[in-house]
Amino acid sequence: MLHAALESGANIEHVFVAGDEPLEGLKDLPPVIRVDQRTLDSLSQTKTPQGIVAIAKFIDHDASELERLLPKSGPAVVLVLPSLSDPGNAGTLIRSAEAFGARAVCFGPDAVEPYNDKVVRASMGSLFRVPIVRYEDWPVFVAASRAAKLQIVAAEAGGTDVRDVTLPQRACLVIGQERHGHAGLPPEDIDTVVALPQRAGVDSLNAAVAGSLLLYEFERAHAPDSSTRSGTSRA
Repeated sequence: MLHAALESGANIEHVFVAGDEPLEGLKDLPPVIRVDQRTLDSLSQTKTPQGIVAIAKFIDHDASELERLLPKSGPAVVLVLPSLSDPGNAGTLIRSAEAFGARAVCFGPDAVEPYNDKVVRASMGSLFRVPIVRYEDWPVFVAASRAAKLQIVAAEAGGTDVRDVTLPQRACLVIGQERHGHAGLPPEDIDTVVALPQRAGVDSLNAAVAGSLLLYEFERAHAPDSSTRSGTSRA
């Protein structure tokens, strides 16, 4: 995680290291503070810390910067999480956003804090490589999206099968909570509602799974030539 932060240019303010733990391959660090294990345990939010804790400045952007973060033309998909509260799901979706070429991940005021420790860990470093946007007011975010020429596509169990939809090249993909979908957002702001086909008897998919599959569908629709992909993943 620290490697990812440094490679992205994040501003690392402090680094705490347990005892004589070596720091191989880490450059451009601020002065390292050596502490005992008990002190490190009190700084870390995990039960079994890896021997190093770093503090970095926030890296998020305001919604007004959305247009600047995107290419002027061509495909651009932005993942939007207005109210997703589960940190594990949010972190996984940030990771999937990077894997499938999303240009940014946007957190609404009712969503989990993007700097929640579980979000950060679940993102596996993607948090530092995909622009994070935060907004406090949905109408302001919609205005920023329209300025960037983005259509708003929401995931909902009752929506149109994503395989039957011509996905827009420039879009905000909205992933809500499993139970409520995009409830609470003005219907007039939603351009398209899509769903993933699934077998009868299954209530709903996990938000991270559904969002990841839809991000893949967008990436596949916009980059059908497999030569554009750098490789396959290994679990």
